[in-house]
Amino acid sequence: MLRVLGRRVAAASQRLHSKSTRNFALLVPKDDAELAEVITNAEEKQLLVIDWTATWCGPCRQIAPHFEALSKKHEDVTFLKCDVDVLKDSAGQAKISAVPSFHFVKDRELVESMAGADIGKLTALVDEHK
Repeated sequence: MLRVLGRRVAAASQRLHSKSTRNFALLVPKDDAELAEVITNAEEKQLLVIDWTATWCGPCRQIAPHFEALSKKHEDVTFLKCDVDVLKDSAGQAKISAVPSFHFVKDRELVESMAGADIGKLTALVDEHK
């Protein structure tokens, strides 16, 4: 799923804004198809950071404000907050076995992943891959 051919983000932007909730640079896809569309339409060299989360997860709630702050700081990076209970098919395809988990996608390929609510590591990985 993470390895898909892409079109330009600008072309998809209007469709996405009408469907997703966007807080600053943070997208919250409402379904699996929308997540696939975001990944498909990402420009080359565009970093996508996917936060695989769940509403019932304490560490997910703990790191959420930091993830949002990163999205405000790094406007050139697309941050996605994906609830594993809503995006079940995508979470299964991504082989998510723990939450929170973070996937770093660049050039439409998974370049890094991490599990856990380590704010320092998350920040360092965003800086490294952007």
